[in-house]
Amino acid sequence: MKLLVAVVLLLGVMVSPARAADTIESHYEVAGPWAVTTADAGTAYKLYYPTDLGAGGFKHPIITWGNGTNAVPTQYPGVLNQLASWGFVVVASTDTTTGTGSEMIAAATYMVGRNTDASSVFHGRLDVTKVGAVGHSQGAGGAVNTATKSGGLITSVVPIALPAPIWVGSGDKFFVDQIACPVLFLSGTADGLISPHSAVLAYYNAVPGAAAKAMLKGAGHNTIQGTGGGFLGYLTAWLMYTLQGDSYARGAFAGSAPEIGTNSSWQDTAQKNLP
Repeated sequence: MKLLVAVVLLLGVMVSPARAADTIESHYEVAGPWAVTTADAGTAYKLYYPTDLGAGGFKHPIITWGNGTNAVPTQYPGVLNQLASWGFVVVASTDTTTGTGSEMIAAATYMVGRNTDASSVFHGRLDVTKVGAVGHSQGAGGAVNTATKSGGLITSVVPIALPAPIWVGSGDKFFVDQIACPVLFLSGTADGLISPHSAVLAYYNAVPGAAAKAMLKGAGHNTIQGTGGGFLGYLTAWLMYTLQGDSYARGAFAGSAPEIGTNSSWQDTAQKNLP
């Protein structure tokens, strides 16, 4: 009997991690299949991209990144390298004030231009019809402005820790009711001062089209910095779903029982009008 119990316990130890990994979040919270290269484009942008660009004829979607107030790309190594490892070419403005969206639009436009630049390593290797805007705090507002002010360039947007209206300066105002592409609002339950759920819910409700929202339990305003905290899995899955057409990633947000709604690490989840 003791031997049987020991075997069962051993099997439990062996099987549980496999079951835990068999989730959409766990699948996408680790580094993807692409090795990553980083580079500087002058002083204006830092680039994070798959080393073997265009392997197998793959066309890489583009992500334009917006920093939080007084922050720079090197404070976000977890998320920027993560997205590049899943096949995205990330262009991150080095500007520390990205709320207007103008810096992020310029970065996206710069990257799109590299696709037709015969002297660029990105020549012919980008999918310029799939461009995402992702940002943190002030950069989250910049991501919204990028989506609404870039003339249809942006096809997916993720504002992370989007500040409540009281914190948004007049020059950085954004209008979520003008977003015309799928949007995922992410914040943390410990971010009650700057990006509380009440604000996230109001933003979500104001979006007329495809949208989702979720609050990561215990996450603070700057949890996305450094390693990226617990945000990486569903952030990556959303971009795989909306920019790479990944049907497995879609299950995190859409369908009859989206995984994020049953995940005990998240709360206040909702989704609407998702394709």
